[in-house]
Amino acid sequence: MKNSSTLRALPRAAAFTLMEILVVVAIILVLAAIAFPVYSSIQLRAHKAYALKNMGEVTKALNTWASQNDDTLPDEDAKGPDTWQAAALPESQNAWYNCLPRMLGLKGVGDYSKTPRDYYTKENILYLPGAQYPATDKKLVNPLFAYAINTKLQRKDDDGNKIPLKKSMITNSSRTVIFLEQGLPNEEKGAAVQSKKDYDGSPKGSAKSFAGRYSGAGVLTFLDGHAEVVQVKDTLTETGRFPFPQIDIIWTQKPEDDPNK
Repeated sequence: MKNSSTLRALPRAAAFTLMEILVVVAIILVLAAIAFPVYSSIQLRAHKAYALKNMGEVTKALNTWASQNDDTLPDEDAKGPDTWQAAALPESQNAWYNCLPRMLGLKGVGDYSKTPRDYYTKENILYLPGAQYPATDKKLVNPLFAYAINTKLQRKDDDGNKIPLKKSMITNSSRTVIFLEQGLPNEEKGAAVQSKKDYDGSPKGSAKSFAGRYSGAGVLTFLDGHAEVVQVKDTLTETGRFPFPQIDIIWTQKPEDDPNK
């Protein structure tokens, strides 16, 4: 049988053990608070590097495509709604999201029509891990694009028909945007002046839908093949319009064309 001194020591020992546990828990919480921002920063840099690489490869494929197709750039989209079925149609083969990945020996969007879940993996060169795709299977209904082609390069004739875009029509290749990170539905806006309706995951976009996934910045690629990380707020004015005259970043075929029209 335990003596009285031993019994008196038990509550003190239990209290000491509890205190040790609380100290350990506090240390773990402090370390976690320090580690989480570091991990987030590392992950952000990795996502940014991934976007720069993939978007850069697709931009180079676009230039190769133009050289093999009489200086003509791929179509910015296919006719009709942006569905898996539309992307898989033969008449959609020249849409940028089909012909450019295929030029790299990879699948185009139309090739995922029967396996849409695979589209949202690193198997797909159009997939960006830093994008906030819907967490549910809602993303499987139609393809969502985390980066898009610059739609401001397209022009229509007097009858309202799109004029085939030639590379030679673009006068400043080093400053003219070709691809931009595209905002997805429910994704946080890159700039306060943007409208949520433009964050639609469309295959074509502009500064209005440019996503700032890296502390308010996103990746733009330019016709000459290089890519840059740009603050979204610097691509629009305080009133939500494109800066004009265009100097550093050009959205239209010629700097003198007003992108607000």
